[in-house]
Amino acid sequence: MDEFVENTDFEMSSEPGGIQKRRPYLKKFMLPDSDEDVPDMQKLYNVQESWRTLLQLPTCQKVMITDSVQKALKIQVGVNVTQEFPWKQLQYKDLRDVLFEELENAADLIKLFKGFNPENFVLIGYCPTLTEAEEDPPEGDPFIFYISSKDTKLAMGIIQNMEAFERWRMQRRLRKKPRRWVSMGTEQEMNILVENIRDVPVDVEIQSVYPIQQPRHIAYERRLARDVRDGVIELLPNESVKYDNIIKRRISVSVQVAPACVTQEQQTNPTFPSNAWSQYLYELDDADLELDESEKEEEEAGVRSRPVTPAPEDVVPKPPPEMSDQMKLLLDTLDFNQIDSYRNDYQLISTNKVVLYSNPFLQEFICFANISKSDKRYVASCDWYPSMSGLLAVSYAFSTPATSDLATHNVNFVQRAVLEPNPVLLWSFADNLNYKLEFEAPFEVTKLSFCPFNGDILIGGCQNGLLVLWDLQGRCEHLEEEEYLTPAQAKYRAMIGEFLDWTLDINEEVVVEPTIISPLESSPTGAITGIHWLSRHFYLNNFGKVFTDQDKRNHHKFFITCAFDGTVSFWNLDFEATKKGAQQRDKNLPKELTQNESMLKNKTIKPMYSLSYNEPLTGIIADTSVFSMQTPSPKVIYKSPANYPVTMVAKNPPELRQSLILSTYYGHIIRVEWQGMYSEAGAKEQVNSSINFAMVHDGPIVAVSKNPFYPEMFVSIGRTVFALWKEDYHDSPIIWRKRPCDLTAVAWSESRPAVLYITRNDGILEAWDILARDDDAVLTEVLGGGIITSVTEHRPSLPNKILGIGDYNSSIRMVKLPHSFDVPLDNELAKLMKYVLRQISRKISIRAWEQKYYELNKDIIEAKRQAEEEARKEMERLEREQQNIRKRPSDAEEDADGKGKKLGGAPYNERMAKKFDELNLNRMMTILMSRKQMDPEKLARETALEKERLSYETAKKESHARLLQTVDEDVATIRSRILPAEIPDMQRSEMIAERVKNEMAMAQSYESVCEEAAEKLKNFPELKSIDYIELLERGMQRRQLLDQSLGGNTDRLLWYKEKLRDNQIFECDFGVDLLYNRRPLGPFPKVPSEESQAVSQEQEKEIRVTGDLEADVE
Repeated sequence: MDEFVENTDFEMSSEPGGIQKRRPYLKKFMLPDSDEDVPDMQKLYNVQESWRTLLQLPTCQKVMITDSVQKALKIQVGVNVTQEFPWKQLQYKDLRDVLFEELENAADLIKLFKGFNPENFVLIGYCPTLTEAEEDPPEGDPFIFYISSKDTKLAMGIIQNMEAFERWRMQRRLRKKPRRWVSMGTEQEMNILVENIRDVPVDVEIQSVYPIQQPRHIAYERRLARDVRDGVIELLPNESVKYDNIIKRRISVSVQVAPACVTQEQQTNPTFPSNAWSQYLYELDDADLELDESEKEEEEAGVRSRPVTPAPEDVVPKPPPEMSDQMKLLLDTLDFNQIDSYRNDYQLISTNKVVLYSNPFLQEFICFANISKSDKRYVASCDWYPSMSGLLAVSYAFSTPATSDLATHNVNFVQRAVLEPNPVLLWSFADNLNYKLEFEAPFEVTKLSFCPFNGDILIGGCQNGLLVLWDLQGRCEHLEEEEYLTPAQAKYRAMIGEFLDWTLDINEEVVVEPTIISPLESSPTGAITGIHWLSRHFYLNNFGKVFTDQDKRNHHKFFITCAFDGTVSFWNLDFEATKKGAQQRDKNLPKELTQNESMLKNKTIKPMYSLSYNEPLTGIIADTSVFSMQTPSPKVIYKSPANYPVTMVAKNPPELRQSLILSTYYGHIIRVEWQGMYSEAGAKEQVNSSINFAMVHDGPIVAVSKNPFYPEMFVSIGRTVFALWKEDYHDSPIIWRKRPCDLTAVAWSESRPAVLYITRNDGILEAWDILARDDDAVLTEVLGGGIITSVTEHRPSLPNKILGIGDYNSSIRMVKLPHSFDVPLDNELAKLMKYVLRQISRKISIRAWEQKYYELNKDIIEAKRQAEEEARKEMERLEREQQNIRKRPSDAEEDADGKGKKLGGAPYNERMAKKFDELNLNRMMTILMSRKQMDPEKLARETALEKERLSYETAKKESHARLLQTVDEDVATIRSRILPAEIPDMQRSEMIAERVKNEMAMAQSYESVCEEAAEKLKNFPELKSIDYIELLERGMQRRQLLDQSLGGNTDRLLWYKEKLRDNQIFECDFGVDLLYNRRPLGPFPKVPSEESQAVSQEQEKEIRVTGDLEADVE
């Protein structure tokens, strides 16, 4: 801040009154050059003087703030403000509304803040030094704040300098800089690090070329120092110099020619790195010290002749001496114990291969999602394109057998079926952002399956049981082809696009319309839950009989579907030839309109034969084909790793039996057999279960899957249990395991027979390797927090093994599987079959042992079972008695009162007889228990829970009975509150009666009216020729004409005529009783026609008068 000056002394200023006042301390803190050269901290910056200046500012106000006000303003001491950080900024409106109400001088403070903006902030700080000197401080904590903005800015500048000084001082205390060593005398006591040199050190210096090259690994061998330049030297005389040695005569005298061995110690300090040296130990045998015979002869000859020094001759190198056993042992030991940081010596340690274990994990590869098409939907089904890798068809639906919805969730199914789309999309590994094809469907598709014999045919099963067939017409082979246009074509296409800008942009190349839809009357009525393909050599006739075609040239296309309504249908894709009418129609159409039309356009598809079961079906296991994938060479695969051609190879069963294994939504797995029919009426056979598999699932079975390598083995999942089964063993599953969460989907591995993948409701994927461990999953991977509805494995293994997972976000993710789930083990299929047979034999042996134990202890087991049954029946009898007592409480109370009175006043012989009966009953129970070999205490312990349950049920039923007794009263009370009793309005009826009475009193008599009418008719002589009957008929005709022209309401008149004709008019209550006081209300006897006509006219007149009166009153 510019207003701060560097003043180190505190000058005194004098005021006009002669009172001296110290100047404000406005020094700016400057960092010193060195932390050590600060002799006096007060001269660098004085904190006490800064606080004094802050407290002496003109507008500084000191207040005591209580704890409640501190919490309201969020300046609580120890929480929001401390002595180290005491300052806060608060809005003036908060101070005015909260703090000033607690202060006595609130009016003065408001005057000082006059004209202050309520939204502006006020600087306030915690100052504990104000009350340090007081012995009895007031309530609250001391705070200061400033009114003037000028003083606030000045205070903030002082606070910044104080904080900078405190920050520097704390850093100075924490920071330790290196300083000069100051001896304190401890080095005299430290002798460990001092080198104790016994002799004068000898400096050994060898010059070499650095860095030393690391040679390849060579086993230790014997060599001379000159063979390798590694720093080791050998001091030898020059070999080219010929020395004449004087040989002394050998005398066998023991003479010591070598100096005595003296063990000395010498310390050397080599100046070169000592990490590339080794010690060589040479050994020479005694035989090596002896001279060669040729050398002896030459020496003797030289001694005799004493020739002149001969010319130098070629020196033949002496062969290296043979190594002794000790030398070989030394070299082998060195070779074994050598240490080289740059060499992999694992092969030298062990020659046996060891399996390296690691934790497998999934790596996400790609994700397919299109929210605009599949919002708020689940992945219902998916299938891979059979002729090319990396293409996946996916259908989306609002619900699946594994999903659940709240009962309170109201859905308008009509609006959903009409407005919502039913997406079925084709995705490719080459592009994860855009789908390649979109298949139009009339309803939600719950199951998809490509035809394995013709990849262009895709079949989808709908929610309402319809079957939809799409013909791709080879589009998958041209998905990645690019279209090249000439400049003229591009210009023309742009011009046409501008001209048709008002139309909808529909990519017709992407949309695939349904080719065939099955008829509604012949299709199942429930959702399609499974589609399975039969072998090409099996076929069915319309009577449900199975045949095998011996002609291998005939290829059939039959498949089986199961539906949620319990229907199993057999379908045939071998269509007949196209009709002539359709051919003629296509011939008349232009070529442009027929070139993209499928050859199956005019075909129909319906079930050849159907079976019906009485439970909803969720899966089917039959003698269907399983398929494997044949891939091209790696060169072709790596040329186009996303999409490359593949071939499906079918593994067909030897025969097609007329038997199926069905899984139901009720948790049952059953085998059914069909016999066929002898008439085509309906072509639907009702079947029943012939064999029931063991019940192990605790809920609906949502999926079953057959092992592609071992077709006799299949897996089922239901609620929280998954089980492995063998088709011909139904007494018990091979293994079954209970999982901590609901299971949603299952799929076998396409490369390993013993591996399967299971998904759970909580977003976890489990991979099970049956041969590795069968008690728990070998891989548990968390893939999200929501439900996973689909799992499928990509059959080709190159370039990576891919697993597809469909989740609750309507997205299907592709993850790379670990290498251990891709490569099969040695003889894995044979090991799996052996494991299955071993498990089955073990279960059979256990069952045989149980049967044998039962035969040996049949009496005990049956007695125990019978005793339990009798105890259960006794409990039921007591429960029924209690229910009867509850139904007749008054009779039971009367009987109890009479019994008590009878027992109380009974004679001695009756009381003794009753006691004898009780003792006799106990004795008989004891005899029965001993004969049944039952322990009463053990029976009491075993039946304690059952008794407790029965007592709970009894109390529950009593509570329900009491509630049922009071339900009528409760309903009457609630009805009286909701619908109060209607109070009759007596005023209206009284008003009507009085009005009718007045009208009748004022009305003229019939005679007077006739006289007046006769007087008026005299003025019309033309009416004399018309009699009364003719006048009424004319009036009635005019009334009818008016009613027809004006649309008058004649319903009331017709009703009146019908009642009058049936003599029921007097049974009607018109609400006016005064008109009928003078005649009875019962039915009148029939009178002649004239009298009846007069009576009807009089009644009609009275009814008209009454209706007019009622209208006037209203």
